[in-house]
Amino acid sequence: MARGTSRAPSQNAYRGSLGRTQTMIAHVTGPRGDTAPSTVHTTVDAVSNPELAEKLLAGTLNTGVPVPVLYHDPAAELMVLVLADVHRHRELDERISILTRMRDESTPIPAYAKDFVAVYGSAALRELVEKKTREALTETSAAETKAELEKRTRELERRARDLEERTRSLEARTRELEAAKAEIERLQAEGEQLRREARARVLASVPQPQPQPQQVPVQVTDIEIVDAVDVVESTTIGPAPTAPDIETREVERQELDEIGEQAERFHAKSAEPIVDVDGEDNDANPTDDPEEDDDGGKKIPVDVSVVLAVPPRKRAPSASEDDDEEELLPVNGHPGHRPNEQAAAAPEAELDEEPTGAAIIPQGSDPLTTQTTERPLDASDPWLDKVIAREQSAMIAEPKGPVRLALIAGDQLARGLGGNLDVRVLLQRTPHYPVVTFVVGPPAAMRVPSTSQLAVVPLDLSVEGHRAVMTALARKFELQVDVVVRGRRIRRVVLTAPLAENIGYLVRSSDDHLRAVTSSGAASYERGRELVLSVGYDILGTEHPDNAEFRDDKLAQLSTAQNLRRALAIARRFARPAREDYLVCTRGFPLPRWRELRRHVLESAVAWGLWMGPELAQMAVSEGLARSRRELILRLDAGFEKLKANETAFDIDAEAAADNAKAIGEEARALGVELPKLNGKAANHRAPAQVPVTSEDMPQVSGSIGGTPPSGIPRQKTVDELLAELDDRQHRVAAALELCDRGDARAAAPVIAAVTKMSRAEAVRVLGMSVKFGDAAAQPLMAGLNSSKGFLRHGCALALALLRTEDGIQAVIDLLLNEPTEIWREVARAIGQVGPQGLLPLAANFGRLGDRATPQIAERVAWAMAHIAVRGGKAAVETMAHGHSVVAPVARHALELHGSAANDHVRVRPGADGSQAGRDVTVNRAFSRRFFEALEQGLPDAAAAGLEALDASSPMELLDESDLVLEDDEEAELDESDLIQ
Repeated sequence: MARGTSRAPSQNAYRGSLGRTQTMIAHVTGPRGDTAPSTVHTTVDAVSNPELAEKLLAGTLNTGVPVPVLYHDPAAELMVLVLADVHRHRELDERISILTRMRDESTPIPAYAKDFVAVYGSAALRELVEKKTREALTETSAAETKAELEKRTRELERRARDLEERTRSLEARTRELEAAKAEIERLQAEGEQLRREARARVLASVPQPQPQPQQVPVQVTDIEIVDAVDVVESTTIGPAPTAPDIETREVERQELDEIGEQAERFHAKSAEPIVDVDGEDNDANPTDDPEEDDDGGKKIPVDVSVVLAVPPRKRAPSASEDDDEEELLPVNGHPGHRPNEQAAAAPEAELDEEPTGAAIIPQGSDPLTTQTTERPLDASDPWLDKVIAREQSAMIAEPKGPVRLALIAGDQLARGLGGNLDVRVLLQRTPHYPVVTFVVGPPAAMRVPSTSQLAVVPLDLSVEGHRAVMTALARKFELQVDVVVRGRRIRRVVLTAPLAENIGYLVRSSDDHLRAVTSSGAASYERGRELVLSVGYDILGTEHPDNAEFRDDKLAQLSTAQNLRRALAIARRFARPAREDYLVCTRGFPLPRWRELRRHVLESAVAWGLWMGPELAQMAVSEGLARSRRELILRLDAGFEKLKANETAFDIDAEAAADNAKAIGEEARALGVELPKLNGKAANHRAPAQVPVTSEDMPQVSGSIGGTPPSGIPRQKTVDELLAELDDRQHRVAAALELCDRGDARAAAPVIAAVTKMSRAEAVRVLGMSVKFGDAAAQPLMAGLNSSKGFLRHGCALALALLRTEDGIQAVIDLLLNEPTEIWREVARAIGQVGPQGLLPLAANFGRLGDRATPQIAERVAWAMAHIAVRGGKAAVETMAHGHSVVAPVARHALELHGSAANDHVRVRPGADGSQAGRDVTVNRAFSRRFFEALEQGLPDAAAAGLEALDASSPMELLDESDLVLEDDEEAELDESDLIQ
């Protein structure tokens, strides 16, 4: 217990002087009778003086002078009176002396000090210390075992929930199959009814014999007709029909055949796509039963509209079959079915030159960048023959030549594979596993979309063969596709597309997602593949909120300034990493084309002088459109003048033109660039109402050789005048923004106080700019955390987190722990903006709560730690998680949330169409976005990082359209009804 110097006294340790190391002078009489003074230790503090404790345990302390010693270990809360064997009679006296000294001190006496133990000799002391050590280790081990059991219990509960969910899913699919079976029975009954009606119509169309009345009209009732065939009266039209003429014939059953084909296609089991790289035997246990896999488990039926499917056929085992036939590597681990011996005699399938679905590509769809080249079919192809025998679609990366894909397709799927084809390679980031999918089909079906005409091939990049296919395509994307229907090769094409860079990006992204999923212990390719191929899964990303926002045609239409501004908005939106990831992984848009379109937009913007925003401006410089940001501003200024002179292209209104000129002027002033003068006046002064200039900004003259300017520059308002306008409701926001832009410390408190009188949309603009006040804004912002309005607490917390002052960080942490509304989620994200600097204060605050730390508070702290880990603090969180403090379980939970904090995707409310999906966000998330957009004026780098984080994360709650913060929010000062309860 006394070893080491890194221990510290416990919180309940005895602090009195008696517990600290003490000595005394003892006079010892020598052999000659002389008395000599000797220093002996009467108290030993094992934490402060571990070396003395070691000597006492070893029996080498106070050698020759056996005086009683008080051993005190404040870290282990242990106090022992050590007596020599010759002092056994003094135990009570020593106890009385020690307790008397404790009584005379004003220090609290813990129980272990009051009830101290007495031992005799160093050996007894050592035995007692070791016993206490063993007991402490046993308690620690028991606590760890209990924590591990609780963790395993939670894992079992989670698995039980997953099992229940899968059970419900299977029950739902069973109900769907039963409904489909009932529908088929209904169709068969209708077909039978149609057959009976057709037969009845044929019978009705046959002429029936008409009996001729007798010549004796009065005696008609006396005529006896025995049989209509044998006794036939004469007719007035012609001879009577003979028996063969009235014989009924079989009716054609074309309608019933079509219904039967639909039923057969519905019940057909889907064959799984397989990949073969080296042709080695990788499938040791093929089975002839299409209903069972290798381990005897039943296969779950999947949607035949999006899976490479062919009706299963069986054959009897053949004695001539080669026992060591080459096997294929299945994508999902299941072998294929044996072929039908009569497959070669199957009739040739019919191919449509155009897809059977909607052949009109919607306006604004992605252009067709895939080239389809016809190739002749080889007379002999061993690999393809093996795939046909298996009846499973397969891929192979041959050492020479393109990557090959054999599509085993049914009749319905094959009808759309006769014309041009398109291919997309996508990454499905499921919660269980990253699944790479190849989607092949007609261009129109890919864009409508019509999933019944699309073939989907899933791959697992952890399998060596699958990764080899991706590696080959990353070098050159050339895919040879063989279409096989009913065991016959009907077509071979080579698909070439600019997707090589996409393949490399997908491989890296898949590896990153796999690491995140593996860290949470939920990696399962089978579950991920099952989810991707399930009914209703949005494999092409048509329900993604950004699906309707990206328009290839709008990026190419740059004939006017208004068109260019629209293209710039699209380029600016999708230049951020999160949305660029959407283009590659979810949409499958070729990276080279996206970069080409973006560069073309930037070139046009520079030529016409339209401001593109700080992110695209940096890209323009990096792509060589200007040598620096300063030169870029000069080119934009000159280009805007040319644009205004072009009456055809200059179609934006005066307000938009003024905003563009203001943006260029503000960027020039921020970079210290003096724009060229036109007509005796600097370009910075063209819009004096928007960009006020004083002599402090640049030199001014009272006259020149060319003459004095006819009108001077309007005088800029002073800080005092702007402070006075804060009380004017009409000019309050403009004055506050101007004061924030100047950054005068005197205006910090008045501006932030004026925010309390603004609407939500106005307040977020001012709070986002308030960071330009620096530390002067910290105290007013901290006062704003006490506001009764939720959005004010929200905005003040974001601003304080960016200022990173010690008091401000502490105030934001206090808000996180005590916030009564859902704003705490955005406050946790704000603490993440602080970075690793906020981890220790956060842990210290949680530790001080003690018994008051509820599970809800622990959840909030864990989310804040997760966001800190995302922004560079993961190593510190991991170190904290491996400790034994009260914060360690919270840190471990934060590591579990790390993937969610970094990789969550935007969720869309069910039923929202593409045009509204982008607006379907929460109040709190919309407020955070507006805050960082306003922050771009003050701290562009921090604003860009914040917006990128928002793009990569999911909203915390989904609300209605009425809850959104809109651009034209004109609400007046808020009252209690506006508060978030």
